[in-house]
Amino acid sequence: MSRFLNFLSKNYKPLLASFFLALLLWVAVITDKNYSMRLEVPFKISELARGYVLAEKVPDHVLLEVSGKGRALFGLNFYHPTIDLELTDVKKSETIKLKDFQQRFHIPRNLGIKIVDIIRPGKIDLKVDKLLTIKRKINLQATIKPAPGYVFNKVVLNQDSTLVSGPAQLVRSIHVIKSDTVSKSQKKYPFNMSIDLVNPKPGILKLNPSKISARFILEQLVERTFYNIPIQILGVPTDYQGAAVPPTVTVKVKGSESLISNLTQNQITALFDYRIWYKSGKLMYSAQIDVPNGVEVIDISPKQFRLQLKRNEDTE
Repeated sequence: MSRFLNFLSKNYKPLLASFFLALLLWVAVITDKNYSMRLEVPFKISELARGYVLAEKVPDHVLLEVSGKGRALFGLNFYHPTIDLELTDVKKSETIKLKDFQQRFHIPRNLGIKIVDIIRPGKIDLKVDKLLTIKRKINLQATIKPAPGYVFNKVVLNQDSTLVSGPAQLVRSIHVIKSDTVSKSQKKYPFNMSIDLVNPKPGILKLNPSKISARFILEQLVERTFYNIPIQILGVPTDYQGAAVPPTVTVKVKGSESLISNLTQNQITALFDYRIWYKSGKLMYSAQIDVPNGVEVIDISPKQFRLQLKRNEDTE
């Protein structure tokens, strides 16, 4: 045993060289033989007749049986064979046999690869429709929860619509394009986001643009008090005059800083509609306070007023 190990230690270099030469010879012999194998290839139809498009997706892969020398089949690992058909004479729905288009398959024939058979699918049913492009509104899906003391004011989109292109019948059935859902909480300050639009039928429809930019406006929540808002009495019978005692109210409101700072007194209305709220024998009523959207009434003083009715003198 020691003599054998001694022999290996003295002759390991030529022994290794002989081994690798034998291995290379074996590989050369093996790879020079012809073999068959199954190959799954990406498939698409990139073009139809001008003004026409696919109305339904086609299979995205085709399974082939190919043959060639071992080294050529091994070389496929370094290529990206595809099947991309341009059917510029197709204007209507029909069934095609892939064997009829075999010469258009982008298989590296320079390697000596041959297509033996198309295993599946052998046939493809093409659903074809005219191309239609229509502008559709974007429906932003967003839930913004501001931090305490702040308010979500509004969102500003860089555009409110997108172009939808695809088969006419499908495009006409789509009335709005939704965005991906945006959900944020505990936000205090304005922020920007790029948001993807949801394609209702990927691979059939195209959206242009396919994403939008949005700026979400958040502001600090502030309060403000308005004094001497007159109470307007509406709907009093023609033979009477109505008045409120006291004639004015003080209104305290809150909202976003920009909205409240720009709010004017004539945008706040105190109303009483005799036709709706009057009850015989009742003297004290509450005024209805109307304010712009985004403004919240948090206090009214006084809470109630006395309705004073006086008969017109010319009706006596």
